[in-house]
Amino acid sequence: MKKILVPIALAWIPLLAIQAKPLDLSNVSRNANWLMHMDFDAMRNSEIGSFMLDSMEKIPEAADRMEKMKEEYGVDVEGFSYLTMSGTGEQHKGIAIMKGGVDTDMLVEFAKSQDSVEVSRIGKQKVYSSNRGRHSMAFAPLKKGMIVGGPDVDYVSEGIQLTKGKAPSYQGHEILAVLAEQVDNPGVLFFADVKGAAKNNEIDPRAMQMLEKVKAGGMAIGDDGGSISFVAVMETTNEETCKQVEAMIRGGMAMVDMRKAKDKRLDKVLRGHSIKRDGKMLWVKMQFSVEAIMDHLEREMRKAA
Repeated sequence: MKKILVPIALAWIPLLAIQAKPLDLSNVSRNANWLMHMDFDAMRNSEIGSFMLDSMEKIPEAADRMEKMKEEYGVDVEGFSYLTMSGTGEQHKGIAIMKGGVDTDMLVEFAKSQDSVEVSRIGKQKVYSSNRGRHSMAFAPLKKGMIVGGPDVDYVSEGIQLTKGKAPSYQGHEILAVLAEQVDNPGVLFFADVKGAAKNNEIDPRAMQMLEKVKAGGMAIGDDGGSISFVAVMETTNEETCKQVEAMIRGGMAMVDMRKAKDKRLDKVLRGHSIKRDGKMLWVKMQFSVEAIMDHLEREMRKAA
């Protein structure tokens, strides 16, 4: 049974790419140096999403586990809508805004049953927090199945204000605009202002030597007419560094092409790739076949059955 569940679990990675809604920057803190956005709504309506859900329903063990999670813990895998996270780069600190997927009443009841959980108020809004464990955590259940989370009450408070449009939010970055041009409606989006984030974190000196050459970077995954597109964008500190990184990536892609010529499965899955540089900006795009991914999953499931 595990042989069946593993390929199904791995398939959720490309599902995140399908026809997702755009990132709402009003949910991102003005002071953010990194952000990640995931949209789960559209995956259930995508070709791969429908295939995955149908497959899981046909596996009693998987279906039973999903139902148990829903009944006992209030977690509905099919109910998640979106998740937006952002932070300054300070370790273990940031704001998470999530909609759907969790029964907030059950979550609150569980929190109340824990001796380590304290209840405070921000206006009329209750916030539940705990300092037990390696890292502190807090959350606030809002209306319409929305939850705001963070390491403490202050972070949650800012998150609540962001959802209400009452806190200054992030104004965007050039790389986000580039990603939007390269991938329509990305389902997974990540961005980091490397310079800004590095100032708020202790980084190994060896890693810092590399990071000092990069100003910012991001990636996006999105549906592209029968393909899943992966795009990564980087802004370096100078043009010479960008040329060096470009040469390194082109060398890696040449090795992929050599293997692709000998590997029929890889040839079917990887439809193509491209590399482009403009001054200090570099972006890489790779396209994967949705049909080939589904065919592979079906074969693996038949073998494991």
